[in-house]
Amino acid sequence: MPTQNKMKVRQSIQTLQEEYEKGNKKPLEDLVRAWKGIKELPADHPHSFFTLAGYHGEPFQYRKAVDQLPPEDAYAYWGGYCNHGNVLFPTWHRVYVLKVEEALQSIVPEVTLPYWDESDIYTLKHGIPAALTQEKFELDGKQIDNPLRSFILPAALSDFLPGDQRVYEKPKGYETVRYPLSGLVGTPEAQHITALHNAKYPNWQENVGLLNKNVRAWLRGSPPTVTDPNPSTNGVYAKLQECLAAPNYTVFSNTTSAGQWNLINPGKVTPLESPHNSIHLAVGGFDFPGQGQYGQIAGANGDMGENNTAGMDPIFFFHHCNIDRMFWLWQKRHNMRDKLDIIQGFAGTSASDSQGPTPGFAPGQTLDMTTPLRPFKKADGSIYTSNDCVNIEKQLGFTYAPGSLDEDLAAPMAQALGARMASQKLHVSGVSRTSVQGSFVLSAYALVKGGDGKTVRHDLGHSAILSRYNVAKCANCLTHVDVMTFFPLDGLSQAERTQADYHVELHSRAGVVSLTPGQSMAPQSAFAAVMPAPPAKPVALRIID
Repeated sequence: MPTQNKMKVRQSIQTLQEEYEKGNKKPLEDLVRAWKGIKELPADHPHSFFTLAGYHGEPFQYRKAVDQLPPEDAYAYWGGYCNHGNVLFPTWHRVYVLKVEEALQSIVPEVTLPYWDESDIYTLKHGIPAALTQEKFELDGKQIDNPLRSFILPAALSDFLPGDQRVYEKPKGYETVRYPLSGLVGTPEAQHITALHNAKYPNWQENVGLLNKNVRAWLRGSPPTVTDPNPSTNGVYAKLQECLAAPNYTVFSNTTSAGQWNLINPGKVTPLESPHNSIHLAVGGFDFPGQGQYGQIAGANGDMGENNTAGMDPIFFFHHCNIDRMFWLWQKRHNMRDKLDIIQGFAGTSASDSQGPTPGFAPGQTLDMTTPLRPFKKADGSIYTSNDCVNIEKQLGFTYAPGSLDEDLAAPMAQALGARMASQKLHVSGVSRTSVQGSFVLSAYALVKGGDGKTVRHDLGHSAILSRYNVAKCANCLTHVDVMTFFPLDGLSQAERTQADYHVELHSRAGVVSLTPGQSMAPQSAFAAVMPAPPAKPVALRIID
């Protein structure tokens, strides 16, 4: 067991930036040196960034003798190791971040992986800390490309799915991109479209400004006026606070379990995976719904916005380090530092839930605290389980420096969130992930007639769906494709809730579609013409307590 005097402390990246600007340059320089080092290792080295980043999604892992099902272009499994939509989401990613930190320490032994404090005052006001976005960095007297801003692939990435249009494959030499740029380069047609799009955004600093503006909008939500500096209750900031109130680990851990809980219990619980998804889409390529234009800057398609390649962007790990910090904050608030309980048989406890099984799992396999967190090995060669990473201080030897949300909520925000979580909610079902190629956003609104007879639109919130391009090619995924989400109605009076006309908007990379109850879904992808049409499903909207 790690001892207290060996405890490593993960600081926020903004703290390292501020220390650097004050003249204490070594902590940030050591971090940059370590990242530069793991990115320069041979692609097949176990500590190389390419190897580690590839555990999340592409390059996919297939066992064709058991994975391939009839027809020949359908597969039973999600080919990446990452766990989403199930109870292993927090623990798998906790060990994942640890493994990247260990790789960094193989270059600079005392370095730790900082967290991007996404709910601190700096990010709310300015956006992503500059250390993660600046184009150049001075190291050892030389100006180098900042290794924290992007990654150039030393080898090609492919999903190897027969029949897939392969638009999200990446060639050797591809450099990861963020909003507002596009990274679709897997086919000649996609390369042409991407080149035309990216030519509109040639200035690095202007692009960083657009990215930061978008991230701030996602974090703050929709305030009453554009000049209101206070975050609203429908942004990522509020969702991070809400998830800390989740009543048990199972529903805290993932969207599938939380959806089932919200369906059968009063009020609304927000899982950790929900704000996590939103940050992925904010960095990867979607405008915050309701801020300016709807949908995204046409053609934006950054790597963080898709499970397939998100791990290839270095910012992924600073984001997930903060997600792990939120996990630890929840544990401390609920006295769960040493033990986590999973509700057996609940939604989100099967390997087939949401994304489909990862390599090494059979369809329907039960997930629990002893489930192997592949492919991560301990020092003795055995595979980590969730039981091995419950207490970060006693078992893993690190802790987190103080950051935002460490303290209890201020009374006004706590009261607002309490009312929101206890409110009636709009239940949305029947939206199928097979109808949308890639990630997307669902936003709900209510049309209510005012006293003057005019119809007023009330935005109820949004739900970010972090998905993949080839859901329609995953045979097992096809049994778990329906998105179930909930929108609190605390902003409407009881009379307004009764007479409101409810609608949902689907924001995909092909544009925005308004969905009405009973309407059948249709493919919303720009590549829909070359993808198989999914079965028609009616959209259902209903109010539940």
